[in-house]
Amino acid sequence: MKKFTILLVTILFGLQGFGQDPDPELFKTWQLYSIIPDFGHPAIISEIDPPINPYLRVNYDLSFEGFGACNSFSGNFILMGNSEYLRPINYTQTTETCEHQIWNDFEFYYFDFFSSEDDYWYHIFIDSSDGLQHMHYTNNPFGLVLNFIAGEPLSTVENNAEKFQIYPNPASDQLFIKSSKDNIASAVIYSIAGKRILENGPISGALDISSLEKGMYFLEVTTSEGKRSIEKFVKI
Repeated sequence: MKKFTILLVTILFGLQGFGQDPDPELFKTWQLYSIIPDFGHPAIISEIDPPINPYLRVNYDLSFEGFGACNSFSGNFILMGNSEYLRPINYTQTTETCEHQIWNDFEFYYFDFFSSEDDYWYHIFIDSSDGLQHMHYTNNPFGLVLNFIAGEPLSTVENNAEKFQIYPNPASDQLFIKSSKDNIASAVIYSIAGKRILENGPISGALDISSLEKGMYFLEVTTSEGKRSIEKFVKI
């Protein structure tokens, strides 16, 4: 009887632990696509000008790190109640003042989702409208919802905008830009702090980036059709 009781307790604790496991799809890099309010239109991140590339990376030990507009953050998640709720703890961030006020305003709202030790519901799903894996993250379904997509962000302002390729990445001297359809009318390079570093007119092949300091940059490309694409690259 004693052995049976021990076995039963072990099974029950095992089932309880299994119920507490988060969705395994959580553990990846999530790029912020939009912020969805209860009423009104979503704020599309790719429409912020100058461009930003906010993301959230969740690790297998439930630690997390991310980036806003010009500051980074990190912390840990703990499971609350069941596998659909996370509480951020041990939050830290850098405190640089961004060059653009719109970036400061964005980080004020974005960072609050990770600095407040509250219970946040998350839901991972495939959106039939774009075929991408999304994650909604919020502590109030009737308030603001962060809408992430898995992997690299949509680097376009409009859904039908052309996707560009840049290579090599990282690059040291030249950065090549490839487009399958449209001619490149202009290319602008921004620093990680949003400062406009380099601007070129029509591009037929490569950008000379030899004068840039080592680090990460954003490249904004505009086609002759007015389509925009934003990609990040590393100068080595």
